Amino acid sequence: MENKKTLYRDTDNKMLGGVASGLSEYMGWDVTVVRLVFAFCLFALQGAVFAYILAWIVVPGKYSPAGGLGFGKILLLILICALPVLLFMMVFGAMFFSMIMAFL
Repeated sequence: MENKKTLYRDTDNKMLGGVASGLSEYMGWDVTVVRLVFAFCLFALQGAVFAYILAWIVVPGKYSPAGGLGFGKILLLILICALPVLLFMMVFGAMFFSMIMAFL
């Protein structure tokens, strides 16, 4: 019989949301290594913050009976993450569009 592993946020060994500690438990790695990879990705990749927040919301806590946050809170997170992008496009979108059209 196979031992099925499930990804959970480890809420006992957390620093922020327990995503890194849960991932380290799932992968069998040291939690410090996973946290260092997250820290590197935070500075190297632009979407790392949103990926961490999304994992914090979507991945259920270890002792959470329902798991995850549910559709309403996920939708709220998507709206909160999309708001800066929409505001940026509203403020600077016409400028970028005119620059692109100037090169064509």
